[in-house]
Amino acid sequence: MSPRVSKQHLEERKNHILDAAKRVFERKGYEPVTMQDIVKEAGISRGNLYQYFSNTEEIMQAVIEKNDDSFYTYIQDLASSHEKVWDAIQAYQKVVFQSLPNPYGIVMYEYSVTKWRNPERKAFFQKRYTRAMKSFLALLEEGVKQGEFHPVQPLETIVNFMVNIWDGLILMAHVEEPERVAVGGQLEALNLYLIQALRPDENADWHLDTKIEPG
Repeated sequence: MSPRVSKQHLEERKNHILDAAKRVFERKGYEPVTMQDIVKEAGISRGNLYQYFSNTEEIMQAVIEKNDDSFYTYIQDLASSHEKVWDAIQAYQKVVFQSLPNPYGIVMYEYSVTKWRNPERKAFFQKRYTRAMKSFLALLEEGVKQGEFHPVQPLETIVNFMVNIWDGLILMAHVEEPERVAVGGQLEALNLYLIQALRPDENADWHLDTKIEPG
């Protein structure tokens, strides 16, 4: 009789595989990675890997979901740790600036770009996009509720614009040097838009703290 393995141990082993897979994806990109690459990185047998996942598609989606869970927890903590929502947004803007270029972000683009001809992948990203929109929308709605924001556009439009700018910068900062993309300047341009669209308190500053270099 084989020994019983606790759910906690199984979860820890799964997370170990996902962490290893993420490192491989970031080094090689999505398409070139094989199951054997992940076996080697995780230091496990093929049999152990196949107990959890059947192919790299399943693994990539599990990596994304694990990363997203951490990200949404971060967004919630960000809102609760700042008195003003504008300050929470600026804290996130600074994280974006400091993290570019982001190897995980470019792998996400590589994986998602073919979703137009993969219905299952398209559905996966549509669900993910909806969740992201709700998370940032809740942040702006809190600013309105507190009387901090007085938006002149629908909040859904503002959120879509914010996310499109951030996603575009992740892509361009990997294709080009961050200095050529002028990441800091574009994030400040986003702030100028947000000041006009959200109408925050008069003391809201559009300048972004870029003392720490990106990357």
